[in-house]
Amino acid sequence: MRKNHRLAGFLSPANQSGAVLVVALLMLLVITALGVGSISMTNMNMQLVQNQQRKQETEQVVENAINYLLSDLDYYVNNSTYVDTGGNFILSFPANVSNSMSVTINKLECLLEAIPAGCSLVVGTSAPCHPEYYWEASVSVIDDTSGASSTVVEGFKFKYLAGYCPI
Repeated sequence: MRKNHRLAGFLSPANQSGAVLVVALLMLLVITALGVGSISMTNMNMQLVQNQQRKQETEQVVENAINYLLSDLDYYVNNSTYVDTGGNFILSFPANVSNSMSVTINKLECLLEAIPAGCSLVVGTSAPCHPEYYWEASVSVIDDTSGASSTVVEGFKFKYLAGYCPI
């Protein structure tokens, strides 16, 4: 009977100090902090992924713009008609090329007109040839909503009639 008396005295409200409550609250605080931390980390990772996706989209748009420039020989043959008074190349890109981003042609320049050896530029000769033109294009794209940007500088060459390199 004494054992029960001791046990009853131990469980009485006068002998309880509330340690279990404090430990439970501390554990709840730690679990809450871990949950909030993992949510914050997930949100940060989502932002990183979104930024990377926007960067890749700007890279695709700048490649589309370069391909659009390469698709029409008229931009090079009649280059002066696409240049404003400040020397800037002006071309509006279709929506499927620009994807609602700001596309700027930083530079579109003929670097060299090279005449191949062993041929003649005189019409009617036995070895007619066309000069090779070496051009350089620099195109930038900025996504106005996210601020992501990409710039590509690309060189290329093509053959055409003599006298179409405005250097």
